[in-house]
Amino acid sequence: MRNRRVGLFCAAALAAALAVVGCGKKSGSKVVETSAENRAAESAASVAATSGSAESSSAAAGSSAVATEKRALISAKVETYQKDNVSIGYPVVNGLTDSAQQEKLNAHLKENALSPIEALLTDAAKDKLTVTAEVVSADADRVVVVYRGEMQRSGDAAPVKLFYTNTVAVKTLKDLGLRDAVDADSMVNYALGDAFELDNAGESKVNAYKAWVQSTGKEALQKSLEEKLAASDFPLKKGENGKLQWPESFSYVKDGEIYFSISVPQDMGNVVVMKYDMVTK
Repeated sequence: MRNRRVGLFCAAALAAALAVVGCGKKSGSKVVETSAENRAAESAASVAATSGSAESSSAAAGSSAVATEKRALISAKVETYQKDNVSIGYPVVNGLTDSAQQEKLNAHLKENALSPIEALLTDAAKDKLTVTAEVVSADADRVVVVYRGEMQRSGDAAPVKLFYTNTVAVKTLKDLGLRDAVDADSMVNYALGDAFELDNAGESKVNAYKAWVQSTGKEALQKSLEEKLAASDFPLKKGENGKLQWPESFSYVKDGEIYFSISVPQDMGNVVVMKYDMVTK
């Protein structure tokens, strides 16, 4: 009887473990298991591992199977808003068990994605704006989106580069930013120090950034960057004129690293993106 119990316990624990790792990605959309459901499967596996009876092991395996069956896969695709000379990609999330919350989340994401129209354009019918969207991650906790594009307003001699991001908590619809991940003042010191790292930048761009910091002066940049990073990211705020104020810095987190943008002169590409490893630094 003891051997039979041990055998049943091992089978149940293995089934629970396989249930946790058995799901992968679907073609064409990013699919991520929810953290809450992962915890449910892990809890079921723990029950099976600590139980001393075949009945408890069978119950745990059954609980794990139910959790696996109900596991919701969250996906996100990119759709495009198009009007006149404006084209902006925005994410559409699918797979939340709460359809009403999913509708609110998608409306919030789209509103933020299209916000440059009101905040930056002077004449939406004549100005040119093209933005692409990249969904960095989407799960039951949060959705992270990066936007890159170009804008040319009436009267501008040349188009300017545009970079912004949006991280939204799924349950509360709160916009998360730099202040929720790290100390902004520490990031200013990092950006003006010698150990900074630019994302996706070659030697020439790194040298151009160093020369800009040196010519402008670290003291002059210190206060300016502190103000910009303190006011970074969504949600947008309205100024005294009632118009939305566009932040001069945006940020997002990916794989334990935080990325945040800094405005630079147009001949340097308008924006550079810093990369900071929150694990090793």
